[in-house]
Amino acid sequence: MTLKHEDERRVETSVELDAPVDAVWKALTDAEALSNWFPPYAEVKPGVGGHIRFVWDEKQDWTSAISAWEPNKHLRVIAMEATPPEKAEQAKKDGFFCPFPVAVDYYLEERGNKTTLRLVHSGFSTDTNWDSQYDGTKRGWAFELRGLKHYLEQHRGTKRVVVHAKCKIAGMTVDDAWQRLMGPQALVSDGDLAGCVAGDRYAIGTSAGDRLEGEIRIINPPNDLCATVENLNNALLRIRVDDGCLTSPEPQVNLYLSTYGLPAEQTDGLQERWQTMLDEVFSTVAS
Repeated sequence: MTLKHEDERRVETSVELDAPVDAVWKALTDAEALSNWFPPYAEVKPGVGGHIRFVWDEKQDWTSAISAWEPNKHLRVIAMEATPPEKAEQAKKDGFFCPFPVAVDYYLEERGNKTTLRLVHSGFSTDTNWDSQYDGTKRGWAFELRGLKHYLEQHRGTKRVVVHAKCKIAGMTVDDAWQRLMGPQALVSDGDLAGCVAGDRYAIGTSAGDRLEGEIRIINPPNDLCATVENLNNALLRIRVDDGCLTSPEPQVNLYLSTYGLPAEQTDGLQERWQTMLDEVFSTVAS
């Protein structure tokens, strides 16, 4: 692992997975397996000098070069290259100067039929312009590694279908957006999430007419909620409310539901109902 610069921040975390190391490596490096827990679409050209393409939507489409490829041991991808010295001054004026390569290292350690995955996402500047990017990445990995665990331990080998509804929230605070989203006109038309902590059971009804029941995995108002949805074949729900960052500057509400084994008409219906719900709840927000 590269030495840490004094002006660099890193996200470092780990997760224990009840899966053999080769299954974890496949989930990190196989395009189909990647799309079952991380981006909805992925492309992989394996090996050092290859790349991994991560696609969430038309605006979130990134290709990362592979700089380390040790099967079942270590994968390193370069998410962003450092700004070349000759372009540094202009980059600072434009507000997106990248002083270090931004890289993600995945280290795998086999422990019987289980695997410990250690993740190091490095290269974040200590400049305050990077605060939102760093915070959003840290929060993002907290969810994504739970998504990986959920896929490998509950739905390994099953194709994922993502229900994704989103809405801009420009013109209002993240706190206000969270309150609207968790109100009776949106996600919590019936039931209550107030006071819930990770590990609690929950049961709510949305204004769109859907019942959601399961276990809270993350709850971090006014930004994040992650929960299983057991009555939808043990799907995984993620709610994210952001005021924007360097690589995604638009303040947004995002609802993601990772489903496995549900019929297409059910996921299509959810997508349509949830998007309509968000559009109505945030209809007074300036676009």
